[in-house]
Amino acid sequence: MAIDLHKGISLEIEGELGKFQTLPIESLIKIAESLQELILSIAKYDLPANEAIDLNNFKLELTDFQKGSAIPSFVLTQRVQPVITSDYQNQREEVTKRLNTIFEISDKGNYADLKVLYPEHFKRNEIVEKLYGFTSSFKNSPVSIYEKGNINEESAKYRPKKFKASTKKSLIVKIEEVTEEQQEEKAFARIKVTKKGGKTRKRIEEVISTAQHSLSYSPEIINVNKKQYILNFPLRCLFEKEEDYYVINNEQLDIIGTGETQDDAEKNFNEEFDYLYNRLNSLNDNQLNKRLLRIKNVLNSFVKEVF
Repeated sequence: MAIDLHKGISLEIEGELGKFQTLPIESLIKIAESLQELILSIAKYDLPANEAIDLNNFKLELTDFQKGSAIPSFVLTQRVQPVITSDYQNQREEVTKRLNTIFEISDKGNYADLKVLYPEHFKRNEIVEKLYGFTSSFKNSPVSIYEKGNINEESAKYRPKKFKASTKKSLIVKIEEVTEEQQEEKAFARIKVTKKGGKTRKRIEEVISTAQHSLSYSPEIINVNKKQYILNFPLRCLFEKEEDYYVINNEQLDIIGTGETQDDAEKNFNEEFDYLYNRLNSLNDNQLNKRLLRIKNVLNSFVKEVF
């Protein structure tokens, strides 16, 4: 007859760990916690995924420590949390059945059978870790697992064999996490700025992709060297930030202005505009190549007046 977690199980610990018929507190805690973790892992992976499960219903409580021996006994908690859509009693029975199957494997020492019992790597990895932790909690001391209240040499249900670290390693599968590469995209935003009572609030109203759109610098008047260029229409230029500096670029006129601040970039662009205008207009058309002549004509078409 198999053990029944509802009735309770007893662990008879012999050898070095139990030779004084007592258990060190740290050993008792380690044994109890490792058994608890094994049972919780079984509940997590062996109960139907479509059932509501409260893992608190699978916690253990120390119910006895037999006088004159190193035999702690454990039973499933009576502090039950009812699950409306599931029968916790049936769930406990299923977990008990699977625990017996695992203890049978441990009793025979055929730990490789865990591959058949748990073909899914992520399940097997955790069960192997928890079973190894339980069998290792006794160190090298022999242990016999009994049904609570029925402790004698003939009634031992299981005697776990040593679970070697090399065997454990052969059963564990390293699961590579597939991480998606982080993709970064730059975008423009239309921001609504609200000022009230000395406070400023900013709210993004629209995000605009940079794939087909760009920011522009579009002056209608260019101020430079105490002069003003009044333009016939706005001079639309590409405006962007590259690393730690700002760039204003007009491809038609082949003018680029740069600066550490927006004002510096604008000042540099205006100076380049002024230089190009004066230089090209100081030369006759026949002194210019086709590209410069085209730029001169475009430049003059923009300028309405100079003051």
